[in-house]
Amino acid sequence: MGKKAPILLGPLVAVILAFLAFGASAAKTTPQDVAGAPGVFCKVLKEPNPRLMGGWQVMWHRYRTKQGRTDINPVEFWLVKRDNRYGLYFYRFKAEENTTYLGWRDWTINGDEIISGTGIRFFTDGTDVFFQWENDKPTKMTPIEGGP
Repeated sequence: MGKKAPILLGPLVAVILAFLAFGASAAKTTPQDVAGAPGVFCKVLKEPNPRLMGGWQVMWHRYRTKQGRTDINPVEFWLVKRDNRYGLYFYRFKAEENTTYLGWRDWTINGDEIISGTGIRFFTDGTDVFFQWENDKPTKMTPIEGGP
């Protein structure tokens, strides 16, 4: 009986990894979520780089130093222009607390970057779009279907 356990664990691990790879990567926000008027608008210091427009997503692997583990947090944003103003719709699921952050944000746009004031930064190098938390290494984002 004990020798069969590893054989059964192999397929189970494969199913779990497939779910994490495919199920967790699907965008949680859609173009319909941002179809209406934003509840708040961003402060614009410099017009945004067009590359930042639309919807972007990333599965952020956040290392928790105190806990000695990595949490996977989906992060998404949509930058839209309405009536010559910019709205940013934000989504993040904070796994360690089972908390969802969702809604329009009044963050600051400064050309190639969007800054939250709480440590979140989205930026572009002109080709790619990145997510960064405080001083962590930036993580490359991917477009959300129906986005840019």
